[in-house]
Amino acid sequence: MANDIFSMRLRQLRQKKGISMEELAQALKVTKSRVNMWENNGTIPRSNVLIGLAKYFNVTTDYLIGNDNTDALDPSNKKLNSLQRNLGKLDEEQLKRAENILKEVFMDIFNDDEEDDDDI
Repeated sequence: MANDIFSMRLRQLRQKKGISMEELAQALKVTKSRVNMWENNGTIPRSNVLIGLAKYFNVTTDYLIGNDNTDALDPSNKKLNSLQRNLGKLDEEQLKRAENILKEVFMDIFNDDEEDDDDI
């Protein structure tokens, strides 16, 4: 089954990370031709590989295949969904900076979360 959204998002994620198809293939233990099929034909890999891709790029499988339009289900989450999608595009250093900024701005909220974690 071809999925144009999947091929576009995969290509964008790979390019943003600055890696070649071959490097992605090596990371996932697949062939370069397999990655090429995903990006150019929109072929969706089997579920375990799709999960591996999502973990590798720190996104959801729903995002990869274009099944992330939860805005239509709950419009009140539109801003939150947008933030989550965009945070998922950040590299590790950028994500850490964003986390530190958010902790500073919303100190009381982050402190509540830490207290909740202690209860677990």
